[in-house]
Order: sequence, then structure tokens, then C-alpha cells
Amino acid sequence: MTGHVQTSLEKTGPRPPVLSECKSDTTDDNKHELATAGRARTTLLCSAAPSSRIVNGADSVANRWPWQLSLQYDSGSGYRHICGASLISESYAITAAHCIDHDLSGNYRVVAGEHDLSTESGNEQRIEITDRLKHQDYNGDTGGFPNDIAVLKFASKASLNEQVQPVTLPSSTSTSHYADKTCYITGWGLLNGGDASVPDILQEAKTNVLSTSSCRSKFSIFIRNYVKEAIHICVHTGDNGACNGDSGGPLVCEVNGQWELAGATSWGMNGCPTNTPSVYVRVSNYLTWIKEKTAL
Repeated sequence: MTGHVQTSLEKTGPRPPVLSECKSDTTDDNKHELATAGRARTTLLCSAAPSSRIVNGADSVANRWPWQLSLQYDSGSGYRHICGASLISESYAITAAHCIDHDLSGNYRVVAGEHDLSTESGNEQRIEITDRLKHQDYNGDTGGFPNDIAVLKFASKASLNEQVQPVTLPSSTSTSHYADKTCYITGWGLLNGGDASVPDILQEAKTNVLSTSSCRSKFSIFIRNYVKEAIHICVHTGDNGACNGDSGGPLVCEVNGQWELAGATSWGMNGCPTNTPSVYVRVSNYLTWIKEKTAL
């Protein structure tokens, strides 16, 4: 993960426009496929607006984060990683709406049990997507990309084992629930905003959840008001962050001995600088909506 938010705001997933726009991939193979995290304008990091790899992260131990999924898209030349997603049950996952917004009729799948995108370990489970449910109030054309969340429904159930496990949904809707908790971000996003391709090995980085006021203070006056406490959760350490390709992927925090899904990567500043926060969709705000869509 390289510092992620891209100024001008950028989504961190398949790269959509950012508040500055998301940078498009430099190869034909990747063209569509790393979403921006925050549009910058901000960029969506696909992993959220879609964002990419974790900037200044480290290679993760294989299957340390068994809910981490690779969301892949086939534009006609084979499936390629575009975003992250989080397994929440055998049949459903959470990702960023902007990760699937560019082609609602396209071919998507998730890969569970993945660690190294370039190597087969035998743990991978490739699962087709039958339904992509974007939040009805998602708006990719508005600053801050409000309601940047989606549920993915699987064509077949994931087989749960040591390498593939669902993450726990938030146990509280309090916006201060993750203050002072141990939290990590993970993804196959760009290692820095100038990269042309994503890393093969899943990256991880320890991070800090900020209060909304602290988060806003680290952005320029033109960007800070896009951050909304009810729907966004910000992370920042000053030396790592999310980037394109990370979008939709998890922010998890340890609560009472369990890892909870605090956020899904959404956006950051163009170029994924580490001196500004990465912005995630606040999952706890959408618990009722998630339950309506999944019956969990």
C-alpha cells in the first residue's frame, strides 16, 4: 500500500474520476480496472473510490486476513484484479459501489483464499457474482462519493476453511467505536500513485482511525467538507495509506479479540500521498441496509 489518497480526490478502485481525477492505467490490459480511492478532485481508490495498493505497507503472511477477496473483471481478455472486497458470509461480500459502477452488465467474480495473484497455491476459490447491489443513494459525481458501498451476491457458496473466513460486522454504530483500536488496511492496490501495475502479493499496513475533525483538518479547505462523519471513516499514520486497486477492500479493527469490518476503501487524494488520510465508507452506518440485502 502506498499512501493512498490521491489529490484531486480519487477513488481507490477501478479508477473512476476523482476530485481530481483518478489516474487511468497506463496499459491496455489494466485500462478500467483500477478504481480510484477518492476522487480528487479526490480519487476513488479501487480498492475505494476504488483505491490501489497499500502505500508503504508490507507483504502479508499468507491468508492472515481470510476475508480478503480479489474482485476481478473480464473486459474480454481475461479476468484481472480491479478492487478488493470483504467476505461477510458464505454467499455475500461487501465492496465499494464505484468498483462495479463502470459496467453494470459486465463479468465479475471474486477470488477467495488468494495471496499471490501470480501464483496458484491451491487455496483459491473463484466464485461468480450473480447480483451486484449498489446502495441506492450512491453518487459517484458528488464530492466525497457518498454511500460508496455495494453488496455482492455469489452464484455459489464459498467453502469456509482456514484460508477463507467471513469478517465480523461492526458491533456498534458509535462513530468513536474504533478510536484507539488496533486497525489494519489490506489490498493489492498500487504501492505508490505512480505505479502502472498492482503488486502480486497482498499488502497490509497498520493504521490509525481519526476523528472526523482531525481528518478534515488534514485536507485543504476545498476538500475537507466532503468528509461526513456519518458515512466516512478516515485513517492516517503519515507514512502509509490506500491507493488505486485497494478500493472496496477492508479496514479492520480489533474489538474484544475479534476483527470487525470498520470500513471499505473509498477515496483519497490523487497520487496517493501519505500526508493526507485515506477515506473509507463507514460500514456501521449501513448495517440495516446490509441486512436487508443479505438477510444476515
